[in-house]
This record gives sequence, C-alpha cells and structure tokens, in this order.
Amino acid sequence: MSIKGWEVVFKGERLHADLLAAVLDANGIRAEVFGDTAYTYAINFTDARVLVPDDQAAKAQELIREAQTELPSAPEV
Repeated sequence: MSIKGWEVVFKGERLHADLLAAVLDANGIRAEVFGDTAYTYAINFTDARVLVPDDQAAKAQELIREAQTELPSAPEV
C-alpha cells in the first residue's frame, strides 16, 4: 500500500500500530493507522500500517528506533 506523500514507518499488530501512532502524535508527528478494525481488547485479528508524511518519516523512524531500544526485554518463562 502506498499513498503519494506518505511513507509507511511500521507494519504489524493493530494494537501496536495504534499505540505507536499515539506516541508519534505526542511528539508532533502526524500519523495515520490503516488496517481493519476487527479486534477486541484481548485479541488482535488484523495487521496494520502506520503512515506519516514523507517529510516527517526520518524523525518518525528515529523515534521508533529509540522506543524499541528503551523497551525491556520480554520476561523469561
């Protein structure tokens, strides 16, 4: 999926995409989430994409990388 003037900065679970879009928005980056909304609070049934304007893509990708390095590793089972 491609929209002129917009770049995909994330592909993955819808809930993750929604959260990421909120973080980008809080940092002054316009973000749009595209994907089906067939999910509940407990189960994600679809994948989604986060798109940002071309001129904000580099900053968005930088914020995404920073956020991923800040996340703690998954707990051991």
